[in-house]
Amino acid sequence: MPSPETPLLDNALADLPSSSPQRNLLMLYVHVPFCHSKCTFCDWVQAIPTKDLLRKPEDSVRQNYITALRKEIEIRGAGHRGAGDIPYVIYWGGGTASSLDEREAAAVMDALRSSFDLSGVAEATIECSPDTVDEKKLRFFRGLGFNRVSSGVQSFDNTRLRRLGRRHTAEQAVRVVHAAREAGFEDVSIDLMSGFPDQDADELARSVDQALELPVNHLSLYSFRPTPGTFMRRRMDVAERRTYLRRQQLLFTQARRTIHDSGLTEYANGYFGKVSPFAAMYFQLRADTVGLGSGAISLVDQQFQSHMKGLLHAYVTNPLGFDIDVPAGQDRVLVSLLQAGLAMFDGIPRQDWTYRTGTDLTEVLTRPAIAPLADFLRGRGLIEDDHGIRLPRRRAGLTLIELAFEMAMSQPELV
Repeated sequence: MPSPETPLLDNALADLPSSSPQRNLLMLYVHVPFCHSKCTFCDWVQAIPTKDLLRKPEDSVRQNYITALRKEIEIRGAGHRGAGDIPYVIYWGGGTASSLDEREAAAVMDALRSSFDLSGVAEATIECSPDTVDEKKLRFFRGLGFNRVSSGVQSFDNTRLRRLGRRHTAEQAVRVVHAAREAGFEDVSIDLMSGFPDQDADELARSVDQALELPVNHLSLYSFRPTPGTFMRRRMDVAERRTYLRRQQLLFTQARRTIHDSGLTEYANGYFGKVSPFAAMYFQLRADTVGLGSGAISLVDQQFQSHMKGLLHAYVTNPLGFDIDVPAGQDRVLVSLLQAGLAMFDGIPRQDWTYRTGTDLTEVLTRPAIAPLADFLRGRGLIEDDHGIRLPRRRAGLTLIELAFEMAMSQPELV
């Protein structure tokens, strides 16, 4: 592996563009706040009322959501197109983006095409859950213009999948990967999760081994985040938090070693295989993020804007109204950006950070609200140089798991 004292000058990263005053790049993120079930571990949907989360295509509220989403796309797109901004990455997430039926998905993509110049898009990803797609639907998504599919497998253990509240089986997860290849997707990624409170090493190892047998060129390994409000967090014994954390770190380390030994290179914490432009654009702030839909977050013109999760009806009424609209230089925003950016082994480039947030990275680390985080990171070997800041590869994973775990556990459980 490269020395932790030098940036990861991987050709795939070095070749990726960054925004400049002459050429402002965009990442278009479309949020789909619908699922077929409410998973016991998922902090992305815990704030969404179950009735809204499970709405079907024929539901009038869901139809109104698609209409509102198209309106936001059209109006915000006109502004970005007029400014000459260039979309470089498209990412549909959620929720479950693939829960959209063909009519809904086509309507949203038509709005994007008519509102933005998509001729320069390098990567267009759609997230899917294995129970929501088959080869026919995947061919439809490929025809819409997506060139990458990311499947939320989480586990290849059927008992674990039932405990997580997932609707798919391990067998379906395997079939979907092959179906994506048959549908013409060259880039296929799957997500696995590790570190559940009752998970043992053998269970995770079996899932990793199964994943590595599949024709994927990207694999994401995430550690369970014990966010308040999730069913799984409520079942944890807070007194055992250090035991939970140590187990998370051990499981992640073992799985990471197996994936690395298979030949999939880790370019960011838990991200293995072909470098995704989405990850680099998002983590390293190489592009403005235009978040579209209820629950989406934007970082545009050094301004942090958010449609808060769970406010579906308010969004339908006013899709152009942000629930949060503050300068990107606010401390709370910067803490989140620091935590995300350090996932990349190449770290956070100073120039991109300043261009996107309007702040100086060195000054930010001295702020009273951020200095304790900076001290924690320096204690874990934080590297600070002219390039930017980054964590040593050998320590990044365990450090970020500890940081996310402790930040989540420090929050009181919701009642």
